[in-house]
Amino acid sequence: FVAMAVTRITALTFILAVFYVCGSTNAAPNGRILEGNDAAAGAYPWVVSVRVDNSHVAVGNIIDASHIITSGHVVSELGSRAIAVSRVSVRVGSINQYAGGQIVNVESINIHPSYGNFLNDVAIIRLQKPLTFSAKIAAIALATAEDNESLVEGTEVAVAGWGLQLSGASPYKLQQATLKVLSSHECEYQAGYGYDSVLCLEHGVNQGIARGDDGAGVVVNKKLVGVASFFFGAGGTKFPDVSSRVSYYSNWIAETIAASNDA
Repeated sequence: FVAMAVTRITALTFILAVFYVCGSTNAAPNGRILEGNDAAAGAYPWVVSVRVDNSHVAVGNIIDASHIITSGHVVSELGSRAIAVSRVSVRVGSINQYAGGQIVNVESINIHPSYGNFLNDVAIIRLQKPLTFSAKIAAIALATAEDNESLVEGTEVAVAGWGLQLSGASPYKLQQATLKVLSSHECEYQAGYGYDSVLCLEHGVNQGIARGDDGAGVVVNKKLVGVASFFFGAGGTKFPDVSSRVSYYSNWIAETIAASNDA
């Protein structure tokens, strides 16, 4: 127990260092696909660019024609209170974060009510108008509890986003990479984040997520198993990247979508 507490204090120190570098939890988000490869058009039709004040800040994932799931901190003004919907839009149907596809405005944003310190870091965005699905625009299935059971250590996962590269440049084309699941026990040992709600991902040095990849889907067999949350330090360190485990939030996601449809 003492060792676990010390580990979590160490992890908190790293998180506070991220806050210091970025300015605050409301600063532009953390995340990047370091050393990834260009994604082909249509390879990730569920991926969208989440935009605040007309600039890309995060990745979102289409879960039905009217709803996007992303990380909570990228659309948070303070805690679970979202920024004004008038500031938020999404680009769908394009692997180019700057052009193509279509820009869709947002009707509502729901951040998990228990969001804080990058735990419960998920949000559901409802679009003003439903999407028309095509080869380049499609929903991704959400992982079930049964799918979650198969996420053993070493399971390969696909992640795609527009995060900064090692050069510091922001890629115009969607980047993709393969990471591996880290067990909760090992994540607790390495980073103090062995929570049931968390899915940790291991990678090599100078690889992994980074600024701009927040909200990126963690995918296995065309199912969304995680939503990228944060990384340690400047990104690409020896520490694992942290995502929210989708199956843990199944009930909240379903209830949030049902409530927004009834609104």
